[in-house]
Amino acid sequence: MKKILLTIISLAAVATAFAGGTNVNTNHAAAYLRSVARGTTLDPDAVYHNPAGASFMNDGFHFALNIQEVSQKRSTVSTFAPFALSTNNTGNPTKEFVGKTFAPVIPSFDLVWKKKRWAVMASFGIGGGGGTAKYDQGLASFESMLAQIPFGVGMQATQGQQGFPYSMDMNIKGSSMTFQGQVGVSFRITNWLSVAAQARLNYATKSYTGYLKNIQMFNPLTQTMGSAPQFFTAMANQYAPGVQAGNQEAIAAYTQYMTYAALTSDHELDVKQNGWSISPVVALMFNHKGWAASVKYEFRSNLDLTTEAAEVSAKDPVIGGIFPDGAVTAADMPAQLAIAASRTFADKVKLTVEWHHFFEKSADNGFTAAGAVLGNTNEYLAGVEYYINNKWLVSAGYQFTDFNLDVAKYSDLDFVCEAHTIGLGFAYNFSEHVRLNAGVMKPLYKDVTKSVESGYNGNTLGLGGSDTYKYNRWAWGIGVDFHF
Repeated sequence: MKKILLTIISLAAVATAFAGGTNVNTNHAAAYLRSVARGTTLDPDAVYHNPAGASFMNDGFHFALNIQEVSQKRSTVSTFAPFALSTNNTGNPTKEFVGKTFAPVIPSFDLVWKKKRWAVMASFGIGGGGGTAKYDQGLASFESMLAQIPFGVGMQATQGQQGFPYSMDMNIKGSSMTFQGQVGVSFRITNWLSVAAQARLNYATKSYTGYLKNIQMFNPLTQTMGSAPQFFTAMANQYAPGVQAGNQEAIAAYTQYMTYAALTSDHELDVKQNGWSISPVVALMFNHKGWAASVKYEFRSNLDLTTEAAEVSAKDPVIGGIFPDGAVTAADMPAQLAIAASRTFADKVKLTVEWHHFFEKSADNGFTAAGAVLGNTNEYLAGVEYYINNKWLVSAGYQFTDFNLDVAKYSDLDFVCEAHTIGLGFAYNFSEHVRLNAGVMKPLYKDVTKSVESGYNGNTLGLGGSDTYKYNRWAWGIGVDFHF
């Protein structure tokens, strides 16, 4: 059971991020959704994507307000022999566990004040997470660990012929939000070279709620389905006289059945985690005669989350041991190096290419703690913007995210998949002071399969199994840029 509940810690993975490392969102604004590669932008979202570019903007105030809507489906298709004995799975050892996320409003804003060679900037957005994942039928890691109990007991009782049927009610919900606010300055050293520095505040909040209850299994004594804890308690009580007499075999059997009774009892999860950190950002930009290039380095955010367990969870003998009040969990966001270059042709077409390198191995979070990080993450981006006239702009972009992770260390709550991502959209200039951005983004994820010949999900029966991890996501966004 402890392994089961430990996986809940990984609920940080319910994020609505579109790549950007294992714990980072890069979909800051609608302009990103429509063009993807934003490393040399001189629009207000430069505060996030290209801070050194702020001092190349026109003198005055520049402000942007953006709203995104994201829908996500995460699923694990699991094959494990005991699943065939579930009363709602009709003898099929394969079962799909689905988690759905819908974030109707993900806001962000950017503000720049530019005067001569100086620019002062501020920004706010969701740098990680951004939604709530609901698993109405629970999780494979939960059910597989519990299903092995009636399966193993049944196999023992029937001399290996078959396990006992079982059923349970399970519901898990997890939310994850990392709010980011940053302030900074940019200085144009020459007419073609600028630098920038920012301080970024990260505040992360996560919540996990749910239950595991009404676990029932076939009772061979009554030949009916009944309460699993009651059955195991009754079996344990048969050995009570032997326990009183000090018989070691009786003590072992009594302990085993009482452990089963505790594991199959009702459990309720109600836990929150919160933490904050400050991390610097530095940047450099070259901009001259249609050519532009930028370099940005985001330092690692050393983020620790402190657990607040509700009384019902704190007093649970299992959950309370996993989530003790005041416990601290590392959830670092990795350092990032971003390099971009662009060329604008005749003030009509802008082509941008970009590379992001996330230093995952140096970050302390759920993936590194699990030993899943084999190397750093690389991200490759390209975008094109075409100015039809002084009113309309259309754009498209592409992004590929290449994770370097050990699939064998994945769990159904802690996994990511490589993706080819496409963004499309447009911008419309109402005037020289107001611009509308609109974009849509669709990642095309590659399914990942983990197979285990023995000891699937840590089971003690030596049973094998497999998990296939899947993602499906969409994002839409609109934003308005103001220039005064």
